[in-house]
Amino acid sequence: MTSQKERIRQRLRLLYSDFDVDALLERCMSALGDPIASAGGDRWSENDVVLIAYPDQISHHDQPPLATLESVLSELDDAFSTIHILPFFPSSSDDGFAVIDHCEVAEEFGGWRNIASISANSRIMADLVLNHVSASHRWVEEFRNDIDPGCRCLLTASPDTDLSAVVRPRTTELLIPCETTNGVKHLWCTFSSDQVDVNWAEPEVLLETLRTLHRLLEAGVRWIRLDAVAYAHKRLGTTCVHLEETHELVRLLRDLLEWRCPDALLISETNVPHAENLSYLRDGKQAHLAYNFTLAPLLTHALITGSSERITPWLRESEQPPEGTTFLNFLASHDGIGVRPVEDLLDESEIETLIAATERANGTWTGHTTPERIRPYEFNVAPASLFGLDRLLTGHTVLASLQGVPAFYLPAVEGEPNDIKAVQDSGHARAINRPKRTLTDRSQSWTGPRRLAREELARRLAIRRRLPAFHPDADQIVLNLPSPLFGFVRGEGNDLVTVVTNFGFSKIPYRLSQPNLDLLTEQILHGEISLDPGTVLWLSTADFNSARQLENCSSS
Repeated sequence: MTSQKERIRQRLRLLYSDFDVDALLERCMSALGDPIASAGGDRWSENDVVLIAYPDQISHHDQPPLATLESVLSELDDAFSTIHILPFFPSSSDDGFAVIDHCEVAEEFGGWRNIASISANSRIMADLVLNHVSASHRWVEEFRNDIDPGCRCLLTASPDTDLSAVVRPRTTELLIPCETTNGVKHLWCTFSSDQVDVNWAEPEVLLETLRTLHRLLEAGVRWIRLDAVAYAHKRLGTTCVHLEETHELVRLLRDLLEWRCPDALLISETNVPHAENLSYLRDGKQAHLAYNFTLAPLLTHALITGSSERITPWLRESEQPPEGTTFLNFLASHDGIGVRPVEDLLDESEIETLIAATERANGTWTGHTTPERIRPYEFNVAPASLFGLDRLLTGHTVLASLQGVPAFYLPAVEGEPNDIKAVQDSGHARAINRPKRTLTDRSQSWTGPRRLAREELARRLAIRRRLPAFHPDADQIVLNLPSPLFGFVRGEGNDLVTVVTNFGFSKIPYRLSQPNLDLLTEQILHGEISLDPGTVLWLSTADFNSARQLENCSSS
């Protein structure tokens, strides 16, 4: 069997054949720091539920926002095991994703001590922004002045080069002119002119990434989100997305991470169709989890149209992650609801239906450039404004029931509506779903139905964490129910739970072949029942039998 170090050496040889691989291996080990032993245990379980939040999502007077976030987490400790803290590094734009320094915590958020404090009680997921750095990063200034290492670390191309095959996630210009001591050069900018793509053919880019990993691991971070990983490597004449070099880079990062910290996991973030998304899980040697980008728009379609006709066959027939890997399931995130993953699943009229619903909710959509035209890339709207609180709770409950690890965005959990003012102030469509609140604002607005919806979701998630049927790897069988009903069975034996949802807008009859206990309401159900719109049932025959035994004991 190939040793771990030898496997890393082989991957370095594939990616950096023009360099002294043995010397590079030693530099990689040095950048990562000394290995730590595994604490043991499973990678994930039914206890794992992720909360997504910006470091300054909620602030309070002079308290570091990360300290405020920690106090908010303490309110929800029965519901969430893991916190994905969106980029907390110094940055110049894109709410943290234009990173100026990957090895520091932005002073306005707090410091590494705050990250370490949160990690003492909650698992932390943090971003590794692989594709680009801020235009204010030190490498850009070094590039302008032809100084090492920055002069080698950024990606350039000639404006005369045919780049028509390059897959674009944005409508902005791909090449941005930059004045340097050697004349004008054109920097490759996949996402914006303030986000300059790095040159992964240069070992210093790898080493800087490993230094970042070291700093994250030292602060207790154990889940590493590979932001926009699909675009990392570029090769002229190709689509410059999902290149084999990129897959080999992910394999290398996994091997290095396993050498340094066996308990750490990689999560790939690729807003692309399902088959492409699975390419980061399929061989079992790359990411441990992948964001389930297709689920979000299909679940959105079901909630908006009141139909399960699209989500049911997809869930039944789609390729599933191989053993040892799983999905990170989400409905809402800091970004919009992606459309690209369903371009081959929903026809244009169905996508137009979702666009119309988004616009009725005072949201909008952004596009991406294709050779033919600009196509919708994502819907930008707050989920509470798009669905309403009741149907959002339905969507969140379905999300919590499916195979994989569920993830919930804090503003959606708390029923935050569209932040229209933020869009007007910033000029960015995504700002509509990136609200920043003070504790005072939050206490004044988070009342009534919003508070009840959050408390009900937290209650359901606490129940979920007690059910082995909702282990991310537990069996899942999709039921053949007529639309608008949607159902599947999780687990096996005595742990089995049947999930049934009414996505429709009117009551629907549903017949139970035997008595069941609904774990969400603790009601015993049997025969033909009537499901209200948006109802989700977690049905258990084993728990029904246990409940009946308890009743008999009480009566005797």
